Amino acid sequence: MEFNILNKDRQWIGVVDQYKSAIWTPRYWAAGDFEIYAEATEENLSILQKDYYVTRPDDDMACFIQKVNIVTDEDGGKYLIVTGECLKSILKRRIVWQQTTLRGTVEKCIRKLIDENIISPTINSRKIPEFFMYEEKGFAETVEMQVTGDNLFDVVSSLCQSYGYGFKVTFNDDRQFMFELYKGEDRSYEQDVNPYVVFSPDFDNVKSVDYVSDKTNYKNVALVAGEGEGTYRKTATVGSAAGLERYEIYVDARDISTNDEEISTEDYNKLLAERGNEDLAASIVQESFEGEVEASVNYTYKEDYFLGDIIQIENEFGIKAAPRIVEIIECMDENGYSMTPTFDSEEG
Repeated sequence: MEFNILNKDRQWIGVVDQYKSAIWTPRYWAAGDFEIYAEATEENLSILQKDYYVTRPDDDMACFIQKVNIVTDEDGGKYLIVTGECLKSILKRRIVWQQTTLRGTVEKCIRKLIDENIISPTINSRKIPEFFMYEEKGFAETVEMQVTGDNLFDVVSSLCQSYGYGFKVTFNDDRQFMFELYKGEDRSYEQDVNPYVVFSPDFDNVKSVDYVSDKTNYKNVALVAGEGEGTYRKTATVGSAAGLERYEIYVDARDISTNDEEISTEDYNKLLAERGNEDLAASIVQESFEGEVEASVNYTYKEDYFLGDIIQIENEFGIKAAPRIVEIIECMDENGYSMTPTFDSEEG
C-alpha cells in the first residue's frame, strides 16, 4: 500500500511508502479509518501532520490525519503512529440544527439533511466550502420521521443501516468533497443476476470465520411516548408479540412535536411509529461473521466483489448466511498483506 499526503489546502506534498505497518479500513455505513506506523524521519514529521489528508491511488477512501503520536520502540527507535477517520467524518462536525420533518424517499431526505446543514445552511458560517453531492440514484425506499439536534453523521448512518445503503465522501478530480449514496450488489445464492461470491472452507478461501448470534438486547415491541404530560401524553405502540416471546422497550420521543397541531394526528402517529421502528431495528438479534479470507483465491477484492456487497458465506459447522460486507480491514506489515472482511446480517 502506498499513501499520498495532501496538505490542508488539499495539495499533494509527498508519498509514504516505507513503514513498519499500515492498516486501511473502509466501512459501508460507519466511518472508515487508517493507521500508519512509520519511522519518525524528518520528512515524515513534515508531511504527516494533523488535518492533512491521506489517500491511496488504488482506493477512493480519503482520510483526515487526526492524531500523531511519537513513540520509542524497545530498540530505541523513534516512530510515528498516525491515525484518523475518512472524509465521512465531516458529517460529525454538524448537528441537525433545527427541527426537521423528513417525509418521502430516504434518499431525498438524506440529501435534504446534507443540503440544509452543510451545503446551503441558513447560517453561513455552518457552510462547508467545496462540499457537493453527486446526482440522485433514484432509490425508492421511503421514510417519515422528525429529527432535532441529532448529530448529522448519526442520523445519516442510522438511515443507511436501516435501509441497506452505504455512503461515501470522496475527492473528485478537483479535490472537492463529494457526498454519495450507493448500494452494494447481491452476489449470494439468493439472487440469479450477478455471479456468486462464496466464502467457505469447501472453497479453500477462508482462513478463519468467527460467528456471533446474540439476543442479549433483543426487543420486539415498543411503547413510544411523544409530547404532552402525564395521562395526556401522546403514545404509540409498535410491534406485536405475546407471553415469553414479547420483549418490550420504552422510547422517549418527546422531541417529536406536532408544532401546535400543525402536524395532523395521523401524521404525528406515523412519526412516533417510525421512531419506535428505529429503536426496534437497533434491538434485533445480532448476527455477524468476521473472517480472514485468502485474498488471491477464487475471487479478487475490487474486481469480483466490493465493500457493501452481499455474499454467500458458511463455516465448518454448516452455518450459512448471505450477509453484507460492511468493513474491509487491509493490513500490510512484516508478515505481508492480509485482508479481513466483516460480514454483517444485522440490518433491519
